[in-house]
Amino acid sequence: MHALNRRRGLVLLATILMIIASLEVFSTVKAEKKKKEESDKARPVLWRDPGNMRKRDLYYGPGSKEREPMPPFKFIKEVKEGGMPKFDVEDARGVKWRVKLGPEAQAETAASRLVWAAGYNAEESYYLDRANIDGLKKLSRGQNYVSGQSVRGARFEPRRDNIKRGKEWDWNKNPFKNTRELNGLKTMMVLLNNWDVFKKNNRVLHDKGTGEAMYTVTDLGATMGAAGGIGGRRSKNNVQDYQRKRLVRNVENGNVKFDYDVKPKGFGRLLSFVAPPLYFRQRKATNTVNKVPVEHAAWMGSVLGQLSDEQLRDSLRAAGYDRSTQDAYLRALRGRINELKNLRQSQLATRERRVR
Repeated sequence: MHALNRRRGLVLLATILMIIASLEVFSTVKAEKKKKEESDKARPVLWRDPGNMRKRDLYYGPGSKEREPMPPFKFIKEVKEGGMPKFDVEDARGVKWRVKLGPEAQAETAASRLVWAAGYNAEESYYLDRANIDGLKKLSRGQNYVSGQSVRGARFEPRRDNIKRGKEWDWNKNPFKNTRELNGLKTMMVLLNNWDVFKKNNRVLHDKGTGEAMYTVTDLGATMGAAGGIGGRRSKNNVQDYQRKRLVRNVENGNVKFDYDVKPKGFGRLLSFVAPPLYFRQRKATNTVNKVPVEHAAWMGSVLGQLSDEQLRDSLRAAGYDRSTQDAYLRALRGRINELKNLRQSQLATRERRVR
């Protein structure tokens, strides 16, 4: 009798657990469905007309002096995702910030301003040469950038209450496929020598106030150096490398062939045997940005060409580069922008020859 009651109790317990599990699954599915419905209702935005380019403030870019981080900063926690050392803090206003250390800090600060200047969504970023962090704990990464309670070379990116971080988006599967605006953004990635153009670095940011779904490249750290694949020459935040290559190689079948290749090289080709997904992902990234119609790349050149040298320099000053580094980057950026602008002239010349 005792054994029978025990079995009945176990059966009852198992039934209850199954019901709870089913409810949890149902709740999760319902939440995901609601999330998808909200996402579907949001208006997708990739690009906005920047208007008068000469009025764009590239020192603050998508941010402003009023919204920059305000000390003192209080340490919250270390963030171990991604390749660079990061941690979260709270400032004097109660705003939470994600702090990134290392070579990406400067590169991302400058790149975000250039992307924003062209009319694309970009996250706020502020570069602090040095910042004191109250309660800073020993980091598992990036401890070489720390001295006591102080860090050097830090990029601060806010986590605003009105912005909800949504799903990742793919370069080949989005509402803007084949548009001039999407191809212009691809051109921007090549201009910046971004060798990390993968889905994991793209995210839809939902503005709770406007209801917009802002398609954004949220990680621009692997820029301002040499673009290359595993086993090849690649770098970030390296002005010598950034100056080495031209932007445009040639034009084939109406598409621009950029001097951009992030396919694995040398020993990196072994990835095709040991890690096929990574190998094919890098090859796909190269092919994706090398299918930009010449008129779309030329359009981006005409947009960026309206920026003055002083505006371009402001984006570099905001990233804490010294004067000589600013000069070197400025020459390289202007040269690349001119390459894009010249595409339009060559396109017009080709059309004239066809008419004749």
